[in-house]
Amino acid sequence: MPFVAVMTVGGPGLKIANSALPDLFGVAVDDKGRVFFSDGTGDSVRRIDADGSLKTITSDLDTPSGLAFERGGRLGDGSLIVANTGGHTIVRIDIGTGRSNLVAGAPGQSGFADGAADQARFNGAVGVAVNKDGVIFVADTYNDRIRAIEDGRVRTIAGGGEPGFRDGRGAEARFDTPCGIAVGADGSLLVADTGNHRIRRVTLDGEVTTIAGAGEPEDRDGDLAEAAFGEPTGIAARRDGMIFVTCAAQSSVRMIDLNGRLVTTVVRSGFLGGLADGAVAKAKLNRPSSLAFALNDALVLADSNNGLIRAVVPEGASFGFRSEPGAATIKASDVRDAVSPRWPFDPPESKRDIAGTFGEIRGEMLPDHDAWFHNGLDVPGAYGETARAIFSERVTLPIAVEGAGSGRERLRLPLIGYIHLRVGRDRSDQPTGDFPNGAITFRRDERGRVVGVRLRRGTRINAGDAIGALNGLYHVHLIAGPAGEESNPLAALRLPGLSDTVAPTIESVAITNELGESLFDSAKTARGSKTCSINGRARVIVRAYDQVDGGPRRRRLGVYRLGYQLLRADGSPEAGFEQPRYNVVFDRLPATHDMIKLVYAEGSQSGYEGLTVFGYIVTNVARGGLAREEFLDASQLAPGDYTLRVFAEDFFGNQARRDTPIIVTSATAAKTK
Repeated sequence: MPFVAVMTVGGPGLKIANSALPDLFGVAVDDKGRVFFSDGTGDSVRRIDADGSLKTITSDLDTPSGLAFERGGRLGDGSLIVANTGGHTIVRIDIGTGRSNLVAGAPGQSGFADGAADQARFNGAVGVAVNKDGVIFVADTYNDRIRAIEDGRVRTIAGGGEPGFRDGRGAEARFDTPCGIAVGADGSLLVADTGNHRIRRVTLDGEVTTIAGAGEPEDRDGDLAEAAFGEPTGIAARRDGMIFVTCAAQSSVRMIDLNGRLVTTVVRSGFLGGLADGAVAKAKLNRPSSLAFALNDALVLADSNNGLIRAVVPEGASFGFRSEPGAATIKASDVRDAVSPRWPFDPPESKRDIAGTFGEIRGEMLPDHDAWFHNGLDVPGAYGETARAIFSERVTLPIAVEGAGSGRERLRLPLIGYIHLRVGRDRSDQPTGDFPNGAITFRRDERGRVVGVRLRRGTRINAGDAIGALNGLYHVHLIAGPAGEESNPLAALRLPGLSDTVAPTIESVAITNELGESLFDSAKTARGSKTCSINGRARVIVRAYDQVDGGPRRRRLGVYRLGYQLLRADGSPEAGFEQPRYNVVFDRLPATHDMIKLVYAEGSQSGYEGLTVFGYIVTNVARGGLAREEFLDASQLAPGDYTLRVFAEDFFGNQARRDTPIIVTSATAAKTK
């Protein structure tokens, strides 16, 4: 691998300032090692100096995205070219004075037109690049075209009038939401074709070819044609011709070797992302966007969902520092302080029911089934009912709507997410809502069904705005917190009138040995039967569920906090169990989805239909975003009679508990028996 470590360079971090999270997107590095970056929600371009200090260069932009030095500007005394996405313009920033000047487009006017720079029109352009001759190239993202600005005029190099995928020349070619653009070693253009999940090459005379990617929205290494890229967003070419790409969906950095016809992964963090410096094999990123090379070949990138600038550093080079774990954490209280009380429907103060809670299992915990954590709060409504935003924020993801036309269609904003909507449409699939003119577009198949929804980066959404209609799943799934940093919405949101005086129900307590063999199950054991005997490491599984005031009696919700305590025969706590061990707490989700096996026992299941069974492994630890396996180790206890007391609590503090007598035997006695 060409790199050995990931380091942090600097940045504001993940903080809610002026009711917005930072949106680090574009990045450029000058010859002095100073890093310039754009902040979309701050409408600014800022600089990180060698000592880590931050300086604002300008703050009069509108959702700026890609950056590129103008010819000669790497020395730090020239200009930056900025894709001013929300303003639909390309601007020039004088690094010394901070003054911005219009290069092309008309402020606030989206559209498509070639010609004189002041008459040209762009539609949410995200990417820019400049070649050695000073020609500015633009990824005109929502026009799905590649444009050039030269001698005061704008021309289209390639791309047509609608999103799609096709190689070819000029207007015959098709792109889908292209975001990243770079000048290759041979002078041709390299494009991260985000919506097509492919990497394209565009010659200056408009010939478009696909150089890597099969089109699946995932990360897969291998031959150029067989490899896959999940939302490729940023792209940069190293001086030796190697191409590097950021993939937002898997929070990864990929390397394309055109000579060897191979795609390999440099850093991959997975769907949930994260923040961790150190060796590339263990480092974590969270939705990286643009990237650029420093003079020492360190690959500097905007780690958007961490609010930081990071660097992937080659052996023998130095760039940045090692940050502390947890440096980019948004707490539930941060969200609660920012978001005013309201429900996602009208009237906003009218109490609604809760149909699903944070941390519940979805799917089935069986060897041949998928299972995953429920990462939000389900609020039921009527089919086709209008869902409304609960918080004012700006669209920052270039592709903010996913799963169009499916039951899981979703809108992801920086702080709040909404799932199970017809985004921007009513119950009849007709356009509606409070989005600005031209900000949202729809793609339909030959039968008229919506198969694509695109919401422009930079679009402002206000609390109370109509964002869509409930689909056939009859609820809106609310996510509180940025991707990978989600908090329990009951802690993060203030929902008027919500109350819960109903304690959870503990259905059964089961004990297995370390191998998973059953030692005891209260659901299968008659009262008064033989007491459970243990002598080694054991797991305790509590089957429980919760309800809220006014909810249907049939509805079962997940429990917020579970634990256990061991009492001696006289009722006093065993040493180390003076307080209950609340091991399972759904404040934050574990860092990876496969950790669900540490939380839920086999047979656990829930979904939109069928049974609801929550079997929690309370001897394992799962809280604060971490999870690990632990046991009740009877080999460390004196033989004798004990009481195993289990606890289940909801978020509001209502508690249920259940006692199970157990006998601890010595290992020798167990073998003799």
